[in-house]
Amino acid sequence: MLPGSFVERNRACGRPNCRCADGKSLHVQYQISVLVDGKPRVFHVSAKMIDQVRQRIAMRRRFDAAAASVCGINLRRFLAPWPSGLD
Repeated sequence: MLPGSFVERNRACGRPNCRCADGKSLHVQYQISVLVDGKPRVFHVSAKMIDQVRQRIAMRRRFDAAAASVCGINLRRFLAPWPSGLD
């Protein structure tokens, strides 16, 4: 599992003779954006790792959704003995 977001950016490299210099045929750059020690960080992802990174981020999202569902169920079970919540 990986936290964060997968980002696909199109950008110019800055070389005047490159195909991207016209601003139309830009280079594709893949990144993962995560919080490290509470601060946003962006890391480069190589082209051969794209599918693996996407799958691991999706796995983390599914895990988070499942954990939220379990927490909701547990909260409803906890509050069930009280007729109107925690009075």
